[in-house]
Formats: sequence, structure tokens, C-alpha cells
Amino acid sequence: MPPAASVSAASARLLLPRPSLAGGIFAGVARDTRASMLSDDQRFNHYPATPMSMVSLIFEGTLHMVEEQGDGVPPTLGPPLPSLVLSGPQRRPVSSWSPGPVHALSVAFYPEALGSLIGIDAERLVGRVLPLEGAVTGPLLAAFQTLLGMETDVAAFHRLEDLLEPLWSDSRPHGNGRAPLMADWLRSLAVRAALSGAGRGVRQAQRRIKGWTGLSRRELQLFARVEEVAVHAARNREAGTLDLAALANDLGFSDQSHMGREVRRLTGLSPGKLTDLMATHESFWLYRLLGGSFG
Repeated sequence: MPPAASVSAASARLLLPRPSLAGGIFAGVARDTRASMLSDDQRFNHYPATPMSMVSLIFEGTLHMVEEQGDGVPPTLGPPLPSLVLSGPQRRPVSSWSPGPVHALSVAFYPEALGSLIGIDAERLVGRVLPLEGAVTGPLLAAFQTLLGMETDVAAFHRLEDLLEPLWSDSRPHGNGRAPLMADWLRSLAVRAALSGAGRGVRQAQRRIKGWTGLSRRELQLFARVEEVAVHAARNREAGTLDLAALANDLGFSDQSHMGREVRRLTGLSPGKLTDLMATHESFWLYRLLGGSFG
């Protein structure tokens, strides 16, 4: 494959849900490369590990999950993904690749919300990517299938909101047009876990969180911690004052290496390398999109 190329003009859009759905939908991400001339290397899509569950709609084109990828060797690709894909929380970064132009919408749900909606515990979905058909049946599957016929990804997202409106009610605003923060969700989970059920000890609360999300509270705290790094790095970069060593100190890491190890666990890359690729490589478009929202 050719060497990494500069960022192109492929379209990527962050879609935030209406406030009444803030307790169910984390955010939507639309991607459209149909108007761009991308090289093979630019058609990769790199995603960080995430505690969120996701439903993806592929309107046009083909996507493959990357099953194995190493330096200097062609990647091993999985079979083509179906038009509707369900993925659970991911403990490790993942990648996909498209052999040509693609237009897709991914909607990230809080795992406990999607689990309640489709009747599958989040713990059963951790690390999995599978066809939505089979996991979801009946009217709910039919509703998702109708979204594939919408004219635009924004129209599909808004139609999904209309379909889900009767199922959730949450008045927490997102504010300022920025992505919601995982740290806020984790605090909310901790409060709900402490006040739910008969047992209110620490162990009972931790078990409830694991049951709702599929991940331990310690794992979730790692996501919140790395998110804090991303938020501060984006703001400092925007101000032209990014100093990774100072950032590590300000955020309470033992040193810059400690911060780097935490970031690498969720992204596969050091903060410095990730920053460089965000600035220069098309395939890190999602990191740029989220970084712009944090900024």
C-alpha cells in the first residue's frame, strides 16, 4: 500500500441527539467518501476502544472489519459487513476498510440503553461485531431497515430519533454543540448503581455496573481518564500550547509515560503519534471529528 497521505475532503459529521434522547443515544457519526478520491491506505477507518454499543447503517458501498494488521504486510480482512451491523463495547481499538466509496451512519448508544431496547445484555456483546438481523427481530428490525431508504444520513438519524422518542425520556442537555462526556455518564451510572436494588454496598454497585455495561467500573474509569486527556489536549492544541509532559502532570499521571500507556491501551498509539496521524492521515478522521468537538 502507498505511504500515509494527507487529509482529504471526505465528509464526516457528528450528530448529537435531541435532549429527550440523551439517556439513550450517545451520538451519531456519518461518513461519506463518495465525492473523494481516496487511496487504498486512506480507506481505512480507525476507531478507539469504546464502552458504547453501536448500530451502523451502510447506505452505499462495502466495509470489511480488519481482523489482523501489521507493519509491512497486507491486512487480513473479514467478510463484507451487512447493511445493518450491531457492535458491542470494545476493549481494544478496531479498524475497518472499504474497497471503494462508502456512505454510512453509526449511532452509538449507551450500552445499558441499547441492551434494554433490544433485550440483549451488554456483557454478551463485548468485543463482538455481528449482523443486526438475527440479534434484533420484528418491528424494531423493520424500523432500522426503513432507515436504509432515507435520502440522507441526517434524515435517517432524525427518523431514528422519532422512532425512539416514545422509549426514552431524559432532560439532560448536551450543551454547546459538543459531544457528551463519558465521565458524566460514569458518574450517573455510579449514582444509579448505588441507589438501585436491595443491596447498596460497593460490591453490589460494581456488579450492577458490570451487568448494565458489560465492563467493570475500573475499565470504564480508564475510558473517562483517557477522555480527559483528549479533551485537554484538544483545547491546548487549539490554543497552540500543547505540552504532553505538562499535560500528564496537570491530569495527575505519574509521568508522561504513564499517560502514554493509558492512551495506547485504547487507541493503540502514543499521544504524540496519534496527534501526528490525526493531523496528516485521512483514516484517522473519527479522532479528528471527536477532537474538534472536544476543542
